[in-house]
Parts: sequence; structure tokens; C-alpha cells
Amino acid sequence: MSDRAVNASITLRPARLLALAGAVGLATAACGDRQRAAAPAPAAPAPRPAAPLADPVLDRVAILSAVDAAASSAAAGRTPTANDSLANRRFRMRIAFGCFGPEPAPAEGVADAGAPRWSRTADGKAIRLRFTPADWTAGDATGPAAPGFEHVGGVWVNQPWMRSEGCPAPGPPTPQVFELPTTPKVALALLRAEGASRLGRADDRAFTFTLRGQGDAPAPDPAQGYRLVLEGRLTPWAEGAVIRCRVNRAESRPPCAVGVVLDRLAYEDGATGETLSEWRPG
Repeated sequence: MSDRAVNASITLRPARLLALAGAVGLATAACGDRQRAAAPAPAAPAPRPAAPLADPVLDRVAILSAVDAAASSAAAGRTPTANDSLANRRFRMRIAFGCFGPEPAPAEGVADAGAPRWSRTADGKAIRLRFTPADWTAGDATGPAAPGFEHVGGVWVNQPWMRSEGCPAPGPPTPQVFELPTTPKVALALLRAEGASRLGRADDRAFTFTLRGQGDAPAPDPAQGYRLVLEGRLTPWAEGAVIRCRVNRAESRPPCAVGVVLDRLAYEDGATGETLSEWRPG
């Protein structure tokens, strides 16, 4: 063999080795790519359980809808459910009053308990808001005295056919020769257990608040009346149902009373919603 042939052979070997190494590297990389492609995607984290929703505060709409259902059941002769789903639910009821002007104080000996009202003071300069719960400790329109409670106060719900918390629309003047039909009666019964808060108790002290004008100017009439606000918890009567209805006449809607325990009583301006005065247990 010539020296040229030997030299050529020595020169070609490293190139072949490099080509072989490159082919092996490409094969290895391709294999790695296939392995990575075949690897399963990481499992998604398990969703966290949703936090339980707080019980919403039942408003006028919810309460009056429940009263409608209870009145219908009573009229059909069905016994109220003892395990009432409304029991211990929080509520807020707004009762509009004085929408069409002041109401003079009733004559001596005439009871006005159970409904809020406003009137002007003797000098005409101030406005006095007043509310006294009715005393239903001995019984009410829906039945006899409730056992297990030291005291029961009564609050009539205005316009129970309305779901709005504001004033009703003014209607045409009613001719005095016609007698209006009896309106359906819905009330909140303020149940007070032995030793409980005296908030809402009917006694000699009414819930009163006086509004005065600026300087010597008289307090202006309200644009949209006022609202009595009652807050607390729905509470079952002795038989276990929160709403008690009584059939007095087959052709009339049964009156109903909703058992409640008060946590707060307040007056609001009907137009702005501003809190004018409030009372809490204590």
C-alpha cells in the first residue's frame, strides 16, 4: 500500500465517526421527543368545595309570599307544617306610613296601637312619629294566647297586597256612600319569651321621635311619608309554624300573623331611606 493510500484512510475515519455520532444523537433526541410527547399532562387540581351561602335576609316580598301560601293552606283546611323552614330565618320588614299627610292623634279612649303614624305638634312646627304595638298577650285575630311566651305585641302590615316597600299610588276620592270591603289582615306578632328583651313590648311607652325644622322654620312634610323598619328572626308559634292563620268566614281571606323576635326597630325617611331613629335590645 502506498503512503498516499494510508494517509487517505487515516483522514476519512474521523469524519465517519462524527457522522455516526450525529446520527445516534438525532435518534436519541427523537426518542426523547416521543417520550416527552407521550408523558401524561399533570392532573388539574381538584376544585375547592364552594363555601356555603349565608341565609339571605327575608324581605317584604318573601314574607308576604309565604303568608299568601299559608293563608291558602288554612283556607283549604290543611294543618301548618310543624318543621317550618322559615324558623330562625332573619327578616327585615318595611312598613310605609303617613304617605298622604299627617294623621291626627285619635280621640281619648280610641286605640291606635299596631300601626305607625305621624302628626304635627300643637304649634305646627315639629313632626312627631309614633308607634305603639298592640297588646295581643291574651290573643289576636288568628287565635288565642300563645303558650310559652310572656308577651305578644302586634304590628299590622300596611297594604299586604303590595310587595313594594314604598307608598301606594293615590287613588281617586272614595264616595262616602260606598262602603269599602274588608281588606285582608296581615300582621307581625312580636313574641317575647320569659326574660327576653323588652324591645317591641306594648306598654305605656310608645316609640316616638320628633323631627324639627331649621331654626324657626317648621319641619317640612315628607315627600314619600316614612317607613317603620322591623328586623329580627322569624320565630315559630307554640304549634311549630312561623305563620298562623285562622279561618273566620269561608268567603273571606283568613287573617295571618307571622311570629317574630325583634332585634331592631327604626324609622326611615320614605324618600331618601335615611335612618331617623332606631332602638335595639338593651
